[in-house]
Amino acid sequence: MLELNAVIFDMDGLMIDTEPVGKMLVKTSHERFGYEITEDMFYHLIGTNEKTSKAYYHSVFGEDYPYQKIKDYRDQLRKEYFNSHPLEVKKGLYDLLEDLKKKNIKMAVASSTRYERVLSNLKSIKVDHYFDAIIGGDQIQHGKPAPDIFLKAVELLGVSKEDALVLEDSKNGILAAHAGNIPVICIPDLIHHSKDILDLTVGCYDSLDQLIDVIVKKDDKA
Repeated sequence: MLELNAVIFDMDGLMIDTEPVGKMLVKTSHERFGYEITEDMFYHLIGTNEKTSKAYYHSVFGEDYPYQKIKDYRDQLRKEYFNSHPLEVKKGLYDLLEDLKKKNIKMAVASSTRYERVLSNLKSIKVDHYFDAIIGGDQIQHGKPAPDIFLKAVELLGVSKEDALVLEDSKNGILAAHAGNIPVICIPDLIHHSKDILDLTVGCYDSLDQLIDVIVKKDDKA
């Protein structure tokens, strides 16, 4: 059992099943401009914010890489896709959120996606009211795998790091939580991580609802 006062959720790939679509959009938008995205490159990018991903693209493709053009095209494709495809919620999300609410455990979302889209997505799947804090990747200086976004979440929730838990699917998210000395649980999505990454977590589960019997509210009087 984990005794906690707060749980911090990633969004893409953890709460919402957006990673397969994201992968398709990244590959398609780059192919349109003559660039190839390998599996290893996509793995490196999962969980990063725009600032971090932009720097990575330029490090791989050079200074002439047309980041903004490809991003604008990808955003157009994303809008067209989700206009006709509703967001798919990951298994167990609603049950876990309701359970944590009943246990009076604070909750936050800390996503590398920019804040405006995070809030829109949470409202779309009708879960925004569960969260005491929502942070987007455009609201912090250093994106995952730096710990900034999780440290900000802990600060906004008003809890100590040892009394919080991060839920992540990506390598960069796990590294970020570990760098911030915040316990992290992995719920794998597209990629099953190597042992050295999983060793940084306090556990790995197949779905969010499996955590209902794992997480309990910490008794501050104990």
